Amino acid sequence: MTPPHPATDATATTSRLPRLLARAAWFSAAPWRGHVLAVALFGAALALRFSLDSALGNGFPFLTFFPAILLSAALGGRGAGALCSVLSVLAAWYWFVGPGASFALDFQGAVAVGFFALIAVVDVLIIDVMTRALTQLAAEQATSQALVAQRTTLFHELQHRVANNLMMVSSLLSTQQRQLRHNTEAVEALGAARRQFDLLSRIHRKLHDPTRADLPFADALQGLCGELLDATGAKQVRCQVTSAPVSFDMDRTITLSLLTLEVVTNAVKHAFAPGQPGLIDVALSEPARGEYLLTICDNGRGLPADFDPARSERLGMRIVQGFVSALRGTLAFVPAPQGTGTQVEVRFAAA
Repeated sequence: MTPPHPATDATATTSRLPRLLARAAWFSAAPWRGHVLAVALFGAALALRFSLDSALGNGFPFLTFFPAILLSAALGGRGAGALCSVLSVLAAWYWFVGPGASFALDFQGAVAVGFFALIAVVDVLIIDVMTRALTQLAAEQATSQALVAQRTTLFHELQHRVANNLMMVSSLLSTQQRQLRHNTEAVEALGAARRQFDLLSRIHRKLHDPTRADLPFADALQGLCGELLDATGAKQVRCQVTSAPVSFDMDRTITLSLLTLEVVTNAVKHAFAPGQPGLIDVALSEPARGEYLLTICDNGRGLPADFDPARSERLGMRIVQGFVSALRGTLAFVPAPQGTGTQVEVRFAAA
C-alpha cells in the first residue's frame, strides 16, 4: 500500500482542527460547562489513582492527575484547567503524599507538592496559549478559504467576460465584412480575422471551463487541436495527440495547451503546401530524470536551412519562446525522425 503523502497528513490534521476547536468552544462558551468537565476529569483521575494505589504505593502520587489537567485546560479553557489543578494538588497532597489522609508534610513532600503545583500552572498556561493560537489560525484559515473561493469565482467570471468580448469583436468584424462586401480583399481579411476571434473564444472557454478540470490532458488537447484545424480550414491536415496519464494544475495546463496550439498553427501555415495532406503528431512523455518531453512533429516540407529559432523575429516564434520560458523549459527544433518535416521538442521540469 502506498504510504500517505506528508501533505495529505497535514491537510487531514488541519481539517480536524475546526472540529476540535468547536468542541472546546462549546465548553468554554459557558464557564459552568468547563467547570463540570474539570470536576468530572478530576474525579476520574482520583478514582484511577486509588485503583492503582496497591501497585504504585507511595510512588507517583501525581501520575493520573496530569492528563486530567491537560484535558481540562484544552477543552474547558484556563478556568477549568485551574480548577482541575487546584483539586488535583489538594487530593494528591491529602491522600498520596506524606502519611496519608492528612495535610501534614515533611520537607521532601512539600518540595514534591510545590513542583507539582508549578508544573500544573505552566501546563495550563501553555495549553491556553496554544488554544488561542489555534483558534486564531482556524479563523485565518477560514478567511483564506473564503478569499480563495471569491478569487476563483471572480476569475471564472473574468474568463467568461473575456470570451464574450472576443465573440463581440467577431460580431463587429462580421458586420464590417457585410458593409464592405464590394471590396473582395477587405472581405477576405475581415473574414479571416473573424474566424480567428471565433477560434480564440472557443479555445478560451474550453481552457477555463471548470467542468473540464478532470478531463485527461490528451483528450482535452485533442479537442483543442481539432477546433484549431476546423477554424483554419486545413481539413487535409490531421492532428493526433498521445500523452502519458499525467495531470497538471490549471496554469500549467493552459500554458502547455497554448504552446501546443501555437506550434500546430505554425505547422499548418508553413509546413504544408496548399491542399497538401499532412499529419501533426503531438506527444507528451512520462517524466524521465525529473523532466517531461513534449514533441510536436509534422511530416511537411521541413525548416529552411538558415533557420535559427534564437534569432527569429517572427511573432509566432516569440510567442512560443514566451510559453517555454513560462514553463522554465528548453526549446529545440530538430529534423523529424521520418526524414521529412520538423520536430519541436520542449523539455520542462516535472515539479
